[in-house]
Amino acid sequence: MSVSDTGVGIAPTDLRRIFEPFFTTKTGPDATGLGGTGLGLPVCREIVEAHHGRLRAESRPGKGTSFTLILPTCPEPASRQGAA
Repeated sequence: MSVSDTGVGIAPTDLRRIFEPFFTTKTGPDATGLGGTGLGLPVCREIVEAHHGRLRAESRPGKGTSFTLILPTCPEPASRQGAA
């Protein structure tokens, strides 16, 4: 599954670090009063990798960003393989 936007993109120097715990580009609270801890993407990646999947990000400044989630397929349970 891929999700893309057409926003400002992520700078190459930041893109290399977005999955590092506590890395954030936010300098303070946003309009809603919330800020970033830099834990969202690292936690997401840990969950995906715990399920033997991959989470990737690609970005082009000025063009947007795409996140791709790849999860393995589950084999059919043995009890259902011969059922009609």
